[in-house]
Amino acid sequence: MEKDLFFSIVIPSYNRGHMIKETLLTTLQQTYPHYEVIVVDDGSTDNTEAVVLSLQHPKIVYHRKQNGERAAARNAGFDLAKGDYVTLLDSDDFLYPTHLEEAVKYIKTHELPEIVRFDFDIVDSEKNVLQVSKMPENINPKMINGNYMGCSGIILKTEIAKRYRFNEDRDLSGSEDYEFWMRLAARFKIHTPHLVTCSLHSHEERSVIYNIQREPLVLRKDLLIKYAYEDKVVRKIFKNEQDKFISNNLLYVSLHLAIAKFNKDSIQYLMNAIKHYPLSIFDRRFLGIVKTLLKRNILASFV
Repeated sequence: MEKDLFFSIVIPSYNRGHMIKETLLTTLQQTYPHYEVIVVDDGSTDNTEAVVLSLQHPKIVYHRKQNGERAAARNAGFDLAKGDYVTLLDSDDFLYPTHLEEAVKYIKTHELPEIVRFDFDIVDSEKNVLQVSKMPENINPKMINGNYMGCSGIILKTEIAKRYRFNEDRDLSGSEDYEFWMRLAARFKIHTPHLVTCSLHSHEERSVIYNIQREPLVLRKDLLIKYAYEDKVVRKIFKNEQDKFISNNLLYVSLHLAIAKFNKDSIQYLMNAIKHYPLSIFDRRFLGIVKTLLKRNILASFV
């Protein structure tokens, strides 16, 4: 008799006691029965523990650890996972009831793939759909252009998660997932069935637009570039794309600095992006940066 696949849903959390119950309820509504939910409390100082334990559900495993940021929390969840596959879920996001059921169907008909990234939607706090994020076809080589993947809803073999793990450098936090997916994209095919099975919750606590700090942003993107290309397999697979990868990340920094009104710094990173990859002038982020700066007449002395 064929063995039923078992899943471990790994949820890192820090001070999300006011949100995590709704997230957990969506995991407990899964139509596929064979799974566990691992909540890794990354040293919360709020009522996260009380909220999680109040559900008193046998599928929920609560683990508290000293604060180490989200990469360390996810790795702790990997270490505890008993499943054949892990599903990542942030503590403010939601799964649709058929998420695991659809995962099983896909996995069993596609020779046990290492990584599955379904499409996802973005919803507001009233669950109104704001946007649907569809994964590109043949996503692996396109990862050089940006982090399409995110984390919530991704399914990967537990043995892969435990072997490769997230980079726990705290200064990388916010780009730790991109660095992780770059390493995996260099090694394994990422399957992207076009079916929406989870929701990212858009709210002000999450938005980078409301939380831009220059030094941490610049540092984490510098570290992303450094760590990604320190990996020998990434260097081999993406050897001809390094300048484009650097340019894309410099554009990201420039755009967010422009939004935060660090105007001169934004221009500096924009020029550096073009230097690394001149075709970046055709990137939509380039146009967004220029439009943002022109509105303030910032570019007048540079053109």
